[in-house]
Amino acid sequence: MTRVFVGGHGALAAALSGGRFVGPAPEEAVVEAIEELDVPFPPRVDSPAPGDLVVDTDSWNLPDPVGLCLEEVRELRAVIESRVASLPR
Repeated sequence: MTRVFVGGHGALAAALSGGRFVGPAPEEAVVEAIEELDVPFPPRVDSPAPGDLVVDTDSWNLPDPVGLCLEEVRELRAVIESRVASLPR
């Protein structure tokens, strides 16, 4: 089973979990924050496949990363990393 993240934080959450994301390409600061993780950039998919575990990051009620500077995205990344770590396996 693969985790597929949807919502505004999908790409970052997918990078942290080794999953995939649905949605638009992330903003530049988010891309930089992902690159700092030294993990492969997560694949973007059009839709989840049957059997995928779908996680809606919008339900986390976190600030939209659009327009945030890299330092703010780093702080957001730490929060998202904690949320991803608490997801069931």
